[in-house]
Order: sequence, then C-alpha cells, then structure tokens
Amino acid sequence: MLELLPQQLANGLALGSTYALVAMGLTLIFGVLLIPNFAHGELYMLGGFLTYAGVTAGLDFWLAAVLATVLVMGLGVLVDRITFKPLEQASGLSLMISALAMSIVLQQIATITWGTEPRTIPNPVPGILRTPFASLTYHKLLIIAVMVLGAVGLWAILNRTRLGLSIRAVSQNRDAALLMGIEMWKVRAATFAIGAAFGALAGALLGAAFPIYPTMGVIPVLKALVVLVLGGIGSIPGAILGGLLLGVAEVLIAGYISSELQDIGAFVILVAMLLVRPQGLFGRAQIER
Repeated sequence: MLELLPQQLANGLALGSTYALVAMGLTLIFGVLLIPNFAHGELYMLGGFLTYAGVTAGLDFWLAAVLATVLVMGLGVLVDRITFKPLEQASGLSLMISALAMSIVLQQIATITWGTEPRTIPNPVPGILRTPFASLTYHKLLIIAVMVLGAVGLWAILNRTRLGLSIRAVSQNRDAALLMGIEMWKVRAATFAIGAAFGALAGALLGAAFPIYPTMGVIPVLKALVVLVLGGIGSIPGAILGGLLLGVAEVLIAGYISSELQDIGAFVILVAMLLVRPQGLFGRAQIER
C-alpha cells in the first residue's frame, strides 16, 4: 500500500488547501477582532450558491466566481454590522450565540431561495495531470494554486499596505491603535470583507467538485476551527500549515484505516493538540478578550 502514498499525499494537499482557504478567513477575523464567526461556513455556502446562480444565468465560471466573491464580501461586512457590532462589549458567549443565530438565518435564506435539492457547478478546468508518482485533476491543482495566491495576497495586504498595517496594529494592541488614530470601523469592515472573500472563493471552487446545499458550510467551518487551533489562534501561517496537515491526515486515515473515521480523525487531532500544545503550532500562549 505504500506505493499509493504519493497519490494520497497529493490528494491530502488538495483537500488541505480547501481547509486552509476557509481557515485563513476565520483566523483573520478571530485573530484581529476576537470574534468567533460561526456564520463563516454560511459565507462559504453562499459563495458556492451565488457562483452557481451566475453560471446558471449564463456567465462564465470565472466571472461568476468573482461576482460571488464581491457580493459575499459585502455580506460579510453586513453580518458584522448586524450580528457582532451591537454586541461589541458583550461576552464571547453572547457573540457565539449571535453567530450561530446568523448562520441559521443564512441557511434558511438559502433554503427559501434555492431549495434543499443539491446543485452542482460545471467543472471549469476538466482534465487530469498525470505524473509517474501521482495524478491530480486540474481542478484540484486550481484549488492549491488559489490557496497559494490567496496566502501571498493576504501577506502583501497585511505587510505592504497602510490598511494592512492598521489591521496588524489592532490585532496586537487595540487600545494603542485607537490612540494612534486608527479608524476601527475601517479595520472591522476590511477584516470581515477579506475573511468573507476567502470563504466565498472556497465555496465557489468546491461547488465545482461537490454538491451545493444550504447546510454545506457546517462541516467545513468545524474543520476550520480545528485548523485554527492546530495552527495557532490568530496565525495565518498556522492556518495554512494546519489546513494542509489536517487534509493530509484525513486522506491518510481514509486510505489506510477507514473512510468512516475520516471526519472523526480531525477532532482526535484537535484533542491531541490541545493536550500537547494548547496554543497550536504558531499561536501565542494566551489570548485575552
């Protein structure tokens, strides 16, 4: 069975790239604003549905995905204004409950709009790349490429723009950032918009490989939370590495142990990480609200 290992690793990297895309957005929001956005999975779901709607209306997949991402970015900002901004001084538990309520609302809106029947998006890049060691569909390669480009783009925003410096300042010390004249509303809006963009991109890309349905965001956001803890809360590099590690681990569990244990394996890894290194691979030892 070892001869299948290169293929399993390649499949794991593709799966892990999807987890990393979702987790980067979730990690950015939590790392900067300390907001547990459990509605992030529904932004992922809407990215898929809006791309599907665009393709069904006759748009090219790439244009539909871009428009869906822009719309979900705006929705991400709106979710913050409705769900989290009124509870800015509330406890973390209140924020969690509010986020869960918003996720249910968004699921119901999707159900009313598109129904419960699973939908699919035509694969924009059919074909398979074959090598002596492993084979990957062009679609999986696209997911990996988008994850890499997204990570590079996020790094450039956070390290090479004034807005990014403001986001990093708020993440490190919110009170000091406010005293320096940083406008918090701009940081909140940008953080939620960028985070939502990663979720929407993942939903658009995965919609071309798996069925789209209103509750499709539940499992990915739970996996993203595992990645968040695994990589380190608030760490973008940790989200990327954690996503890749989780994807590889799940594929290896499914391939060498049992496919029924694939999802359970993610949470076993979570428990093990909490026992061995609670702050994650790259996380800080403690985050206080």
